[in-house]
Amino acid sequence: MKDLFKSFLLFGLATAIEGLLGFMLLPIYTRRFTKIEYGVIDMVGVILGIATIFGVLQIETALQRYYYDSTGVRRKILTFNVILFVFIASVLVSSILYFSAPLLANLLLEDYKYQKIIRIACFQLPLINMNVLGLIVLRFEKENLKFFIIIIVKVLTSLLFVLLFVVYNKMGIQGVFFAQLSALLFSSSLLFVFIKKYVCFHYSIRVIKKTLVYSLPQIPARLGSILMSQANRFFMLSFLSLSAIGLYAVSLKLSSGIQLFYAAFVMAWRPFMFDKFKSENSKAIFSSVLPIISSVIFLLVCIISLFSQEIFALMTSKEFYEGHKYIGGLSLYFSLFLIKEVVDIGPVIKEKTKYLSYTFFFSLFVNFLSLYILIQFDGLRGVVFSLIISNLTLVILSWVVSNYLYPVPFNKGHFLMLFFPVFSLSIVSMFLETPFFVRMILVFFSMLFYLFSLIYFIKKYRSI
Repeated sequence: MKDLFKSFLLFGLATAIEGLLGFMLLPIYTRRFTKIEYGVIDMVGVILGIATIFGVLQIETALQRYYYDSTGVRRKILTFNVILFVFIASVLVSSILYFSAPLLANLLLEDYKYQKIIRIACFQLPLINMNVLGLIVLRFEKENLKFFIIIIVKVLTSLLFVLLFVVYNKMGIQGVFFAQLSALLFSSSLLFVFIKKYVCFHYSIRVIKKTLVYSLPQIPARLGSILMSQANRFFMLSFLSLSAIGLYAVSLKLSSGIQLFYAAFVMAWRPFMFDKFKSENSKAIFSSVLPIISSVIFLLVCIISLFSQEIFALMTSKEFYEGHKYIGGLSLYFSLFLIKEVVDIGPVIKEKTKYLSYTFFFSLFVNFLSLYILIQFDGLRGVVFSLIISNLTLVILSWVVSNYLYPVPFNKGHFLMLFFPVFSLSIVSMFLETPFFVRMILVFFSMLFYLFSLIYFIKKYRSI
């Protein structure tokens, strides 16, 4: 557990710094762009996010799964073949996206002029996927300082280019995507220098087949995951507007502190999980992680929910202020991804990755059904409710399936005890405007409850 927390703190610091960029840019964007323009920026990001799946094909999971199983030259060959395959696939997908830009701009953004923005964005795709693979190599090689340097370079160059293209040259929405592309070029170049010693330029069809056998069954799960979080934009286009998407996207950005926590945890969790799997008491170790992590993440969700008004007032313009009521629910939604990651050990350990797709697609069905009903009934709040419902479904299914494949004695009673307060607060915050002094009292009791729980469960872990 000590190794897990050390890695988590390091990667948490790195992702916090990277996430800080989004918070620094948000006041610039919300004061220079309208809700409709911010909605366009978000929709292009959604298009790019979906396209990256078909470029990386989940092979990064195979790189993680087999990295420690390989040593010496074999490990370098594995790394090279994964990078080569993903690069070729990413270029092909990027080319398709480039030539489809006019159609996508007309269908999704309702204006052909936005095709230029999509074409600028598509050049990011290979660089994004190369960054993902390169950072995995640095993490698994425990090159923590170099990992940290890459994040710092990416953040500083991103901020610099936004100031140059958006603020100084006033290039509008195009400036946003030119800035992203320029920052990716800088960080990718440095990343290549850092990882080249971990690569052996030797093509192996056997290695590629092995990684594809592991990764391809996960593509539906990954596609289901991103559709669960992104497909609501298409429903909003049908039933609401680009303006509503812009408001929702700002709320999503301001609740993404939980997403950063999740990203940092996953970076630390996967190496820890594969390492501890070989221990005799691995199941006891895994079961102890859930209440500890739940105590921390649920406390953060409570704090964000209770101070949503102050967060919006500080970070956005008045045009976006009504979005504060959605932060609590969206933070809860993000936190459930982390819970799912902890309980969903079985398919990963047992290499039964097809079950990841099964659970995601059932949850996606629940998401689409609830979204169709609730968005018509309650607008943007219905979108948030749909996300929470679908992720709760995902957690329950993952828990049941993983326990079937690789039983871990997670304590359901402890989890429900920790979940009920945060669920209540995040839901209530979407309906009521609570006075400040009442919210301060609730924060105090939330901290008391979750910090006490954290201390208690840490002591239980030390007794293992």
